[in-house]
Amino acid sequence: MPTETSRRKEPVAFDQMMEGLLLHAMKGRLDAEARRRLMGIGVDMNQPLSSAYPLSVLIEAIRICADVLFPDRPRDEAWYLMGRRTLEGFGGTAMGRALFGMARVWGPRKLLGHMTRAFQTAINYARAHSADLPNGDVELAVEILPEYLNQGSMRRLMDPHFLRGIIAQLVEVGGARAPVLLMPPSGPLDSRYVYHVKLSQAQPLPAPPPASRE
Repeated sequence: MPTETSRRKEPVAFDQMMEGLLLHAMKGRLDAEARRRLMGIGVDMNQPLSSAYPLSVLIEAIRICADVLFPDRPRDEAWYLMGRRTLEGFGGTAMGRALFGMARVWGPRKLLGHMTRAFQTAINYARAHSADLPNGDVELAVEILPEYLNQGSMRRLMDPHFLRGIIAQLVEVGGARAPVLLMPPSGPLDSRYVYHVKLSQAQPLPAPPPASRE
């Protein structure tokens, strides 16, 4: 059985990420065929989730869920929409409820500044840097941690469209809706993506209704 130290040397998705995706975003939507496909990659939906899953399992789980929810959408659009759904589902986890509870107080700008902390609850191989631009927008760079860059046998560690969906939904959790643009790459592909979050064009969203106290 691998030790915790050896596990950290491999890119993994933690249970909060998989819970948000499979138990919340896909609640009631996984048919028998989807469950069979998940079982084929090592995810038994009849058993409690593991504490962590290999990156390849996360990628295939997203692909399976995209096939269920958005079978007729172009691939990049489907993965963008899955990013939104996954972040929304993350709000149903214990960690997500704590983050979302502070979201409207912080607002989208501060939430974007905490992207690395959010990543650390979901995956172990990426970090983010945000910078305010003169026009009021935010530039958000998401990159692979250096210790994972030389794993040549690994497939793409991040999908830029899935990430764009997560960022767009995070902005909405903070109380606004704003365009999120994926910028042209300035370095090696698949290791760093830069987004411009157009907070200068943000439209405020109405406050969510108060939680019921049944």
